[in-house]
Amino acid sequence: MSKHRIVSFKTLRHMMVCTGLALFLASIGVPGDLSQAQQRYKPEVLLPLGYPDGFHGFGPIDALNEDGIVIGDIFIKLSPFVTCHTPTNMNSYLADFNTGDLVGWLTGPEGEIISLWLIP
Repeated sequence: MSKHRIVSFKTLRHMMVCTGLALFLASIGVPGDLSQAQQRYKPEVLLPLGYPDGFHGFGPIDALNEDGIVIGDIFIKLSPFVTCHTPTNMNSYLADFNTGDLVGWLTGPEGEIISLWLIP
């Protein structure tokens, strides 16, 4: 009877070690941030004082009009209440932005741009 218990204990210990190893290996593939919040990206430039710590996206302007903006061949709708910011003027206008300017933006819950920032 005691021989049977020794075999069972060895089998149980082997199963626990294998389970622990499997859990460890599985946890390596799980990302650390599982939140559904939109991630912000920070361009590798020194941003002026008053700029946000990161943007929902950034890139050069391909085209710009009152309804939306094309950045990197992707059209993004502008909010009717979009705010524009430049390093010298925190209350700027869309007219201050030109094709080729590098900009960063923040989006609202509808996916439209609510804030546009000129990156120097």
